[in-house]
Amino acid sequence: MPFDGNKYDGIFCYALIHLLDSKERKKLIQDCYNQLTENGFMVFTAINKNASQFGQGELIGKDRYETHKGARIFYYDRESVKTEFEKFGLFEITEVDENQPMYLIICKKK
Repeated sequence: MPFDGNKYDGIFCYALIHLLDSKERKKLIQDCYNQLTENGFMVFTAINKNASQFGQGELIGKDRYETHKGARIFYYDRESVKTEFEKFGLFEITEVDENQPMYLIICKKK
């Protein structure tokens, strides 16, 4: 995202957010939301705890593991999706399989 003054009707963030730490995730969500037009949509995909690699590697934070050097992944569950996205117009959480279990997270700016 350019994170400038432009506004967008939709923002799609595929398989990125789970690679960020808590502070970075919050900033990304807020920055994306700020760039939406009224009634604009944010769509994210994020790996969830049903992934076969959940719990493997070094635990580096709540539900966050480093499976090998530099690969730090936060694994979402429905509660963590709600916690991070509910104040940003969250209205849909759908499980999808994108070569691994993920959530499709959709928010609408009001």
